[in-house]
Amino acid sequence: MSAPASAPVLLGYGTRPLPFPAGVPARVLAAPPAPAVADLPAALDAALAHPEGARPLPEVAGPRTRVLVIVSDASRDEPRAELFAAVRRALAVVPDDHLTLAVANGTHGPGPLEALGLPDDVLRRHRVVNHDARDEASMVEMGRTSRGTRLRVNRCVAESDLVVTTGRVKPHYFAGWGGGAKGIFPGLGHDDDIRQNHKLKADPASSLGRADGNPCREDLEEAVRRLGRDTYMLNVVEAGGVVMGAVAGDVLYAHRAGVRMARPWCEVAAEPADVVVVSAPLPVSGSLYQASKLVPPAGMLLREGGVVVVCAECPGGVGPLRTVNEGIFQLGVRRFLPERYTLLLVSGMPEATVRETYAAFAPSLEAALASAREIVGKPEPDVLVLPDAGDLVPRRR
Repeated sequence: MSAPASAPVLLGYGTRPLPFPAGVPARVLAAPPAPAVADLPAALDAALAHPEGARPLPEVAGPRTRVLVIVSDASRDEPRAELFAAVRRALAVVPDDHLTLAVANGTHGPGPLEALGLPDDVLRRHRVVNHDARDEASMVEMGRTSRGTRLRVNRCVAESDLVVTTGRVKPHYFAGWGGGAKGIFPGLGHDDDIRQNHKLKADPASSLGRADGNPCREDLEEAVRRLGRDTYMLNVVEAGGVVMGAVAGDVLYAHRAGVRMARPWCEVAAEPADVVVVSAPLPVSGSLYQASKLVPPAGMLLREGGVVVVCAECPGGVGPLRTVNEGIFQLGVRRFLPERYTLLLVSGMPEATVRETYAAFAPSLEAALASAREIVGKPEPDVLVLPDAGDLVPRRR
């Protein structure tokens, strides 16, 4: 919904919220409040009991089944402990030494296990694979997709009979929606192969909110099918930072069920604006690498010659500079912006650091808005604020 700002607006920003300046005329675009699940463990158990396109897990696995359960890395704010616990309840017949836990780091690199929020006893009882996409010795060759993407994955996938990926269905700027097969590939893929898949983000059909007919998602889902393993998913469905449900089962059918559940609470419509201000809470605002995903929703609602203001504290810095500037912005994000635009970054990073990125430095949100007025040549430009842009699939009215 889009409405004039009548109450104080807080942007997610980072370690603390950032107030939008009082007295600045602006429209606020936010998704309708989603209904939160009352009991998350019960919702997860119910999803596993009624899977989409697959048999329930207790019918799939037995005491001798070698199982791999995948959780996301700490760059994603997901209820990993609850997701894993639900899978473990469903797989109670599987001994601890037959169940491996893998962290889907993708290209991010291994992080500290304690940041995952998993109970210590889970990490003690099971073999844990903290995936490193650059560790050649840990990879197994599994073929190529029809689009030519080479498929190398962590050996733990090839050693398993059943692969269960956990995660979250929410908007994603080039895979259409997060979750589903993504936890397996690119989550446990080889760095080069992941980047090959990500080149498909340059295709206009690899777009925010598009699950079917999306070349990037089709390629990664085909990759998972080619693994020759039983694959299964359990995902929460999120809208507006609220977990509103859960889906389980086949990595394609269950994922699309999650998309259908989330879409009405994520799709929003608004008139385009001269200035679009976007932000999100941590971990999205933790680095420019992550915060870049806020630009596509802004660009979809920006007038020609307009200004995007990204408010992200970035306590983790820029991230890998060349990847951010070329692999993320030029390859995947730039096409969402009009031909003429200005992009300002309000962050905690010094000006010299920001100058090396695709963004222009702004010392504060107030300064950014003042610059925007000069750039668009209007004393009172039409300003649109997306306080949590990462959860939105916007469209123009």
